[in-house]
Amino acid sequence: MRRAIFWDFDGTLTNGEPSWRSCMVMALGPLAERYDVTEEKLRPFLKSGFPWHPDGDKSLTGEDFWPVLLDKFSAAFETLGVPKTEAQNAALEVRNIVQDATLYHVRPDAAATLAVCAFKGYKNYILTNNFPEWENLLIQLGLRQFFSGIINSGVAGACKPDERIFRIAERTANFPSLIWMVGDNPIADILGAKNAGWHAAHITKPGTKSSGADVTVTSLSELLKFL
Repeated sequence: MRRAIFWDFDGTLTNGEPSWRSCMVMALGPLAERYDVTEEKLRPFLKSGFPWHPDGDKSLTGEDFWPVLLDKFSAAFETLGVPKTEAQNAALEVRNIVQDATLYHVRPDAAATLAVCAFKGYKNYILTNNFPEWENLLIQLGLRQFFSGIINSGVAGACKPDERIFRIAERTANFPSLIWMVGDNPIADILGAKNAGWHAAHITKPGTKSSGADVTVTSLSELLKFL
């Protein structure tokens, strides 16, 4: 029986990854303090318009992915008082910062858990809503070797929780008989997987409200006893 596990990335295999807000503040450098641009002030500008948001264009892939986001970042900076030229330059820098592997922190039990899953007969895959160049980040973090394939919204042109990306994932894995989705997002990962007919494991903090997942864990290694 073919078995597969699809892993989310941000917040699942990593802990403390940079948010788009933090990348935007870093991109401004000293200008953030000069114009009093904070993550909290940026929050309202980032609640919509990304490909994985309900109002976003999920078909954006490759180089078509970035112009929409860069315009969004630049407009947010300008609204908060940053001059147009500086706002546009900072928006471009966000693209570089979000790809900086030193800003991501892989969970300490990630590599061992992925290796044990493979030993148990599962093939590991990535299923992520992310920017198109994201696979390079996985390589830099030393995790690419653990995965048989990657399904990334910025390449696939569909985003979790849309059922289409789960079907793309099934085809990529040659239609396994048993499929698990492991993720931290109750909607994109858990609801999306359950609607696709998959098993779902929710990794979250202790005491979190039930997401409807088959399994809820607080560490990756804890998941192994359910497989």
